Amino acid sequence: MKKRFQIVLHVLVWLTFGAWVLYYINGNKALTPHRVLDVVVGLAFWLLIFYVNWSYLIPKYLARNKLMLYIANVLALLLLYGLVKSPLDFYIFREFNPNMKAVFTSERLLQYGLGGLVLVFISSGLKVTGNYIRNERRNKELENQKLVAELAFLKSQVNPHFLFNTLNNIYSLAYKQSPETPDAIMKLSLLMRYMLYESNDTLVSLQKEVEHINNFIDLQKLRLREHTSLQFNVEGDIESKQIAPMLMMTLVENAFKHGLVSKNEIGILINLKASDNELHFSTVNNISTHKKREFGGIGLENLRQRLKLLYPNRHKLTFEEKDGVFYASMKLYFHSTHLNTLKL
Repeated sequence: MKKRFQIVLHVLVWLTFGAWVLYYINGNKALTPHRVLDVVVGLAFWLLIFYVNWSYLIPKYLARNKLMLYIANVLALLLLYGLVKSPLDFYIFREFNPNMKAVFTSERLLQYGLGGLVLVFISSGLKVTGNYIRNERRNKELENQKLVAELAFLKSQVNPHFLFNTLNNIYSLAYKQSPETPDAIMKLSLLMRYMLYESNDTLVSLQKEVEHINNFIDLQKLRLREHTSLQFNVEGDIESKQIAPMLMMTLVENAFKHGLVSKNEIGILINLKASDNELHFSTVNNISTHKKREFGGIGLENLRQRLKLLYPNRHKLTFEEKDGVFYASMKLYFHSTHLNTLKL
């Protein structure tokens, strides 16, 4: 709808501008097809300059901070405009330009160049302003979604049930004077610290996210029965990659929340595979056969919204339930650099 409105607005503005130019140039003289053609050809060149800059030069060069290449291409475009427009005005529309003594003159080329430059400035100003407004809206929406995600996750983890279970398990270790007690306390401290402080950045190290998941799993293991199968497999380079925080944890938390409710527990399987351009994260867990499973919970729906904002057209999220097993898969693609422009 927004795209359609933008197209209609552009068409109306150009039609209005063309009508004004025709009225201004024609004045009180009789309107002839030849004069109309002159205005239409002129508008066609202006449209070409405006939208080549709008749709191609700005995204390809200016938006990527390639300023010199952008200026060179703009100058080449304006030069091409002058080289094509001058012969047309001299041989076809000369009656409207009686002072033209030659096909190419420096004065005439300068006039074309300045006129085209005005169009470039207008096009660039509108494009940059529009992009700025969209980015501001996107950043605000992203910030709101991030806050909702953090609050939802903290509510699901930093609650009496989670804390009491973990503290009771740590108390049991301490009562038995288990050598694992200090490590369990430290993991709980690291888990809380990461959620409250270290996950506030737009991007975090993938290695830190993996460490956070490992700490969470280690604490969850304190309450699991010995026969429960639990695997977390990591493949690929995780040291050089960055990812938006708390995305994977939503799936992990969901797996533990719903995956250990059956008497015949088959456990939880978590896989992470990182390549140069892609990250694939998946969870597999059993689910209760007595409860109808819905894929639209608050956590998963919030994950969908965050992915749309953080990785637009650069992600794939799928859920599937089959034979009492729930499969969740998330793919993120690293070849886009748009995340570097996000600021919260």
